[in-house]
Amino acid sequence: MLYLLQLKSLMISIVFVIGASLTLAQAEDARSIMEQARKDAEKMRLPVNKYTDEGLKAAQETLDHFHSPEFQEKIRCEEQRLEKEIFIDYTAPWKKKQQPKEEQEMEAGNLNSTEKVYLFFSSSVPDETMQAYLTTIGKAGDPNVILVIRGWVGGMADTKADVTYFSRILQKDPACRDLSKPCQHYQMEINLQPALFTKFGITQVPAVVYENKNKAYLIQGDAGLDYLLERINHEAKSATLASLIKKMRGTY
Repeated sequence: MLYLLQLKSLMISIVFVIGASLTLAQAEDARSIMEQARKDAEKMRLPVNKYTDEGLKAAQETLDHFHSPEFQEKIRCEEQRLEKEIFIDYTAPWKKKQQPKEEQEMEAGNLNSTEKVYLFFSSSVPDETMQAYLTTIGKAGDPNVILVIRGWVGGMADTKADVTYFSRILQKDPACRDLSKPCQHYQMEINLQPALFTKFGITQVPAVVYENKNKAYLIQGDAGLDYLLERINHEAKSATLASLIKKMRGTY
């Protein structure tokens, strides 16, 4: 047994020595290759890229297109679609936890499930008027305040006209020009519902309808949304609508 143990020890020693010598040889080969590569690199001269100017121009055009209002609006719409159709089960609980209590209460809104406020409009309404309405609706933060349009601005074939128009009126700061960073927009849905125009007999825009169960109140005219709703509430006498008006005015 002693002899066998000594023999194994001798074999291990031989293998170790051979392995060490091979490693040193390989290291020497690697150093030689690296040295040759360094010498070859010093002799290399890359050709001048004749497409440099053309490439820079294409890159700038791509950057300008990415920051354009039309493309940013497409991104915003796609983000909303993905959040609602694909990731709603994951984002909704997370948003609820992250929001301060005040924002959660605002998101819940003042109107109950039987109440709706419809703002009917078209591209004929001046941008300044629409932006004032959207600012007021943004303050209210009530999902039961609904924007309704009879038809698309440029028709079904001209999506660019639609995107340009909606991007313009939904822009929070009308003076923003997408220079250093994309402009901020209101995150509001615009509903294409010609049937609602017929249902409530809308003959001119802007028009506002307050609906509660089987009762509906219509007012038409270019005036502040809070004022129009206040006029409606003289007849409707809704406590929740009164709270919504206060929120629109920032006095709630």
